[in-house]
Amino acid sequence: MTFPAIILWKPGLSVGVAAIDEDHKQLVKMINRLFGASLSLDPARVVTAVLDELTVYVRAHLDREEAYMRHYDYPGFQQHQQEHQRLLEAVGRFRRNLELGLTMNLKEEIERSLRDWLVSHIQGHDRRLGQFLNQQGIY
Repeated sequence: MTFPAIILWKPGLSVGVAAIDEDHKQLVKMINRLFGASLSLDPARVVTAVLDELTVYVRAHLDREEAYMRHYDYPGFQQHQQEHQRLLEAVGRFRRNLELGLTMNLKEEIERSLRDWLVSHIQGHDRRLGQFLNQQGIY
């Protein structure tokens, strides 16, 4: 059974840095998988497996972005890092809710928290980071 995507990758989500864009494409796929899992017959079990995978990938992606920021002395590092922390907190909240059996609003939480956060973060903070990195010769 296939489920609808809640995020579609489009050129407007590109930040102009290939490595970051590839990470974002993968995050879009994973959030779509997580959303699909929330619609399954056994959402807690299926979502937990996808959430574990997403958590590992999110941490690796954020580490890569933050390494760029530190290496090139990005002036917006502190604020950008705080936004990353918000995402990690949202993922942790999902995990706790699953452990407590609170799955009633899981689909809406994925849409509201993860999808909306990712899209607005890419179009704001990450786009500014991409422009800064492009000025450093990173594409």
